[in-house]
Amino acid sequence: MIRPRKAVESLQKYRPPREGRSGKLRLDFNENTIGCAPQVLRTLRRALNADWLSRYPEYEECRRTLAKFFEVSADEILFSNGVDDAIKLVCDTFVDPGDVLLIPAPTFPMYQFFHSVAGGKTTVVHYDENLRLPVQKILAALTKRTRWVALANPNNPTGTLISKSDLRTLLRAASDTLVLVDEAYFDFSGETVLPWINNFQNLVVTRSFSKAFGLAALRMGFIFANSKLLAMMRRAHSAFPVNSLALACALEAGKEKDYVRRYAQIVRASRAELCRALDALGVPYAPSAANFVLARFGEKAEEIARRLRKRNILVRDWNYDPHLRDYLRITVGSAAQTRFLIGELKRHEHLMDRRDGSGAWREFATYSPTGCFA
Repeated sequence: MIRPRKAVESLQKYRPPREGRSGKLRLDFNENTIGCAPQVLRTLRRALNADWLSRYPEYEECRRTLAKFFEVSADEILFSNGVDDAIKLVCDTFVDPGDVLLIPAPTFPMYQFFHSVAGGKTTVVHYDENLRLPVQKILAALTKRTRWVALANPNNPTGTLISKSDLRTLLRAASDTLVLVDEAYFDFSGETVLPWINNFQNLVVTRSFSKAFGLAALRMGFIFANSKLLAMMRRAHSAFPVNSLALACALEAGKEKDYVRRYAQIVRASRAELCRALDALGVPYAPSAANFVLARFGEKAEEIARRLRKRNILVRDWNYDPHLRDYLRITVGSAAQTRFLIGELKRHEHLMDRRDGSGAWREFATYSPTGCFA
């Protein structure tokens, strides 16, 4: 057998969503639960013709249009095949074997995944028991070998935000280190540092149309940085990173700001309703600014997830991870979907750990990354 690189041999197996999710209430992978804007579907149907499908994608006009949507210049934006591809491009451009990635834990594991594939090493700084990002510990962990820092904001799986003051402190202190701020959930939080890309030469921002825009299947992602930094990334970029159907739908989705804004408002209201229900059930949860809530249900969390699945409600559990077996991450949907979920949770109230929620996140202070929070 031909052996792979040592960096590949040591990788953890990816755990994708279960098959057969169509037709179920998908509250497990933070997708849009009601679908994209109807006009986007009409655009997709028009693009499904022989001429369109037989031609390679053309990017320049689309880049100029979407740059205006994001209020950046055309040389400050790159398209990617989802945010995962954007993370890979960071590694392809900047990471040499032995370089160090600095991340908080827990967080989205694809940062470490692609960095490890590139032969890099990872330094982990843990969130504290109150799910605060320990900025001073991150600054103390920076070394000459630290090539980049990856921060999801809001963070996945906690949903918590990093303050702008903390981000500014980090960007200034790590001026020789690339800092990636992943804003996949920006549409729900409203917090962004995208306007900073010309103030900080070490800043890269990523966004996605997979969440609020409802285009997860098309894998439409975006990378933003100052023009000089992005020019270097463009050298390592695939010639055709995004397919033509994704481009056509992205252009139309960019016109549907009101639709996305209304959906985000619905999610925020539903998130508040879900949190009130968790309070009533005595279930501790993280203060989320995203379209999901991480809650500690106790040792019966996996059984609760299994019973919900029998009712065609899918939530994210981590039965394979000893640190997170007590937790469920629940995507927030529409008002009706949330009421249905709450009703089902109440049916299983007897399985929930109703102890005092203080110290609920103690596991995270020693968390060792082992799984996937996609």
